[in-house]
Amino acid sequence: MLVSVIPIEALVLLSNVQAVSLVYFISGIASILFSLVIPILASRFRARGLLILGAIAAIATAFLLNSHQIYLFVIGMMLYTASANMVEIALTLFIMQVVPRREIQRFEPMRVFFMVIGFLIGPWLGIVLREQISASSPYLLSGIVAVLTIVFMLLLQLHRLPQDTSRAIPSNPVRYVQRFSAQPRLRLAWALAVGRASWWSMFFIYAPLYAVTSGLGEIIGGAIVSAGVGTVLTVHFWGWIGRRYGLRRMMFWSAMMTALAMLVLTAAAGVAWLGVALWLVAAAAVAPLDAAGNGPFLRAVRSRERPEMAGVYNTYRDVAQLMPPGIFSVVLRVFELPAVFATTALGMLGIAGLARYLPRRF
Repeated sequence: MLVSVIPIEALVLLSNVQAVSLVYFISGIASILFSLVIPILASRFRARGLLILGAIAAIATAFLLNSHQIYLFVIGMMLYTASANMVEIALTLFIMQVVPRREIQRFEPMRVFFMVIGFLIGPWLGIVLREQISASSPYLLSGIVAVLTIVFMLLLQLHRLPQDTSRAIPSNPVRYVQRFSAQPRLRLAWALAVGRASWWSMFFIYAPLYAVTSGLGEIIGGAIVSAGVGTVLTVHFWGWIGRRYGLRRMMFWSAMMTALAMLVLTAAAGVAWLGVALWLVAAAAVAPLDAAGNGPFLRAVRSRERPEMAGVYNTYRDVAQLMPPGIFSVVLRVFELPAVFATTALGMLGIAGLARYLPRRF
């Protein structure tokens, strides 16, 4: 819900788009570093404690972001990403404990489906609350949702799940980063997740820019984003395809078709409405990658290493937020906007190549 409110509030406080970008960059770096510390917290407090810590951090985030003080707001942005990482890793640990490996392919599309519904409603609701009620109301509701998260965990009795207390608490993040890097299947799962998330990061930034620079306007740009995200609601269908024909084959062809759509968009970028259609084709083509979700990781990670490996794996989201703008800022110094689409197509071809290394039984 706050994903659409934070940049607006940041622009109000900082009065400069470049300064807002810098704050987001700093927040992303801090998030990556904090993700490597989370396994220590997960080993000490277990999944239930980590979820509670994340919810408490989310409540504190609401207060800091609503302070209307620049320095407190920046701290709140960093805590916002930290709280999101803690909650996500805690939920991942619960999933790995409750959902059998053989059911992962059935479970992940369902998880992504409900996540997309939240993503469709949340940003819109945040803006409506800010504009129609008060600037503080999105933060208040965010804090209430954080409290309800703890209540929901208790109602589901997730806090009663057996916890392994025999494992030593990791003390050196470098060691479990090295351990993660030493396992090819975990590296592969991370790279595929980075590729999928990077495409969406590119889409959220450059689809609206395409609409504006093509003369279609901001409203059409927003409509492209909403319609593109809406295509991910097909994940139940793609989940069935993945179970029927295998994740390996589905992810390969998804990346290939996305690359093809981006290449055609590169060539047809001058025809505005055709470009809009191609954006939506590309979004629909990438949906099977979202249906696969975290499946490759969940099926590859060893049970005794779940907290440490989940912390490293979840850095994919922050890397995907930082990498595309960095690469495209260099590309755009030399070329026009369609070069972004061509570069993205090459990246998706690389993801298709990586997908071929997934085990055949996936």
